[in-house]
Amino acid sequence: MSDFFWKVWSVLIMSRRFASFGKRSWIRRPLVITHPQYISIGNNCFIRDGARLEVIHRRGHQPGRLSIGNGVTIEQDVHIVACDFVVIDDDAAIAARCSIVDTTHPAGHPQDGNRARVVSDEPSFVHIGKRVFLGVNVVVLPNVRIGDNSIVGANSVVTRDIPANSIAVGAPARVIRSIE
Repeated sequence: MSDFFWKVWSVLIMSRRFASFGKRSWIRRPLVITHPQYISIGNNCFIRDGARLEVIHRRGHQPGRLSIGNGVTIEQDVHIVACDFVVIDDDAAIAARCSIVDTTHPAGHPQDGNRARVVSDEPSFVHIGKRVFLGVNVVVLPNVRIGDNSIVGANSVVTRDIPANSIAVGAPARVIRSIE
């Protein structure tokens, strides 16, 4: 289907389902969107094919929140899971096949045998700052802040905070240089 179709679909159908859906934003061929009423998307955002935007909840708790700022670009096959709170600030760019998750599955086996649906009981978050660029296949794990104007190189795994104005690479990601 044409981009025109997806723009119209985003505005007429999907925008009504979200907590907020900014002007001139659109989603092209999403794979999964769960609980869109807890997802906010700013103005001028573009979310490409195969995106998975998942808001989930722990037993007995409210669903998480996903907040996507203005001018954010999310490329194809990106997977975002918000159990508590994921924030992607203005003008961030998320390259293809990245995963951003604010929760983990605990080790061990739950008594009810439903391992696939169990998430950690610990509160968590992910905060991606303004003008951050995540390269292809980056994984961002829970309780991480990536500071404004930072770059995370392809195939990196972010397990701890990245300061503003930094370039980080590796698994686990480490800062290799500051951006002046």
